[in-house]
Amino acid sequence: MAALFLPSPGSVFDTFLMLMKNGYRGKTLACHLGISLMRFGLAFVLTVLVAVPLGLWMGMNETVKAVLDPPIEITRPMPKLALLPLLIIWFGIGEVAKVVIIVLALFPILSISAMQAVRGVGLRKVQAAMALGASRSMIFRRVIFPASLPGIFTSIRVSIGLGVTMLVGVLIMAILGYSLDLIARALENRIVHWGGKEG
Repeated sequence: MAALFLPSPGSVFDTFLMLMKNGYRGKTLACHLGISLMRFGLAFVLTVLVAVPLGLWMGMNETVKAVLDPPIEITRPMPKLALLPLLIIWFGIGEVAKVVIIVLALFPILSISAMQAVRGVGLRKVQAAMALGASRSMIFRRVIFPASLPGIFTSIRVSIGLGVTMLVGVLIMAILGYSLDLIARALENRIVHWGGKEG
């Protein structure tokens, strides 16, 4: 019996095997997977390199925290996929928009987690280092940063899952948007067939 709304598991598995064998649009699934991993990897590395140091700085400096924490907290609960149409307008439908939206999704988590990790370091450890004559930079390198690493790595693990989810969501929305655009064009050509014609 044919599936009414969704294909059967057997049909999905058969299609998967066919794609594994023949690929999709001239490229193997491994190639498509590699491209997706490249997008995620680029966005993830960029976010870690920017958000984590910024979060550490906010945790160390109250002035920086007062300036940067409010806008980050305001944007944190925003659904990032809702920004995809705007990013496509700005950057096009290529790789940049996909990377940027993943960065926007991961940035608040990593920066705020790094800040909280610094602020969670025990005051006694810092005071003990100061009593031993450690400089501010040495306190950061030997006390604050090592003590913050568990919290930072926890946020990195959480952000990996979110980043992959965002990547899949972006791909689905891009495919859906492109498909709807093709349908709209077909309807336009069929209904408004005289559009753009002179005479």
